[in-house]
Amino acid sequence: MTENAYAPPEANLLSEDVQASGFYVVARWKFILLSVLSFGLYFYYWSYKNWSLYKQRTQEESWPLARGLFYIFFVHRLFRQADKAIHDSGRKSDWDLEQWATVFVVLTLAAAVLEKLSGQFENLAYLAAYAVALLPVRAYVASEGQRLINLAANDPEGQSNNRLNVWNFLIIVPGLLLWAMVLLGLWVIFR
Repeated sequence: MTENAYAPPEANLLSEDVQASGFYVVARWKFILLSVLSFGLYFYYWSYKNWSLYKQRTQEESWPLARGLFYIFFVHRLFRQADKAIHDSGRKSDWDLEQWATVFVVLTLAAAVLEKLSGQFENLAYLAAYAVALLPVRAYVASEGQRLINLAANDPEGQSNNRLNVWNFLIIVPGLLLWAMVLLGLWVIFR
């Protein structure tokens, strides 16, 4: 017997279509949950992961880390690439990617401006609450883009990444605690 009994199993957990798609598949509910509980930090990872897989598939010269850090400048292109992959495979998508990408960018910039204003002017501190309130809306809008990405990866429901794992709980548990503190702080301010 030439097989190494101590070698880890080499199970292929993703279908070849999903792996070869060059896009990061994640179920929409999981995307929204992780985006909201991480206070938007998941958007950076999501963008990085999409561009990293895209680079692997296309061998295109790009910097996935930079595209992840500056995701608002690359979200339109990411959605266009997903739409192109759908059309190149002979399928059709009537999804308005420009609209959803633009709404996501505008909401992200609005949240940043509100947060900055609330920190600069004491009498505008309440604007931070609006910035926080925009987070679930931003997550929903971005999840519409994730729907397109999942379709481009031949996994429309995101079944290949539909379960929570240990790494996800490292976001969820602190996120819940942080949200509890934020909501308590807002309650104290506005009561």
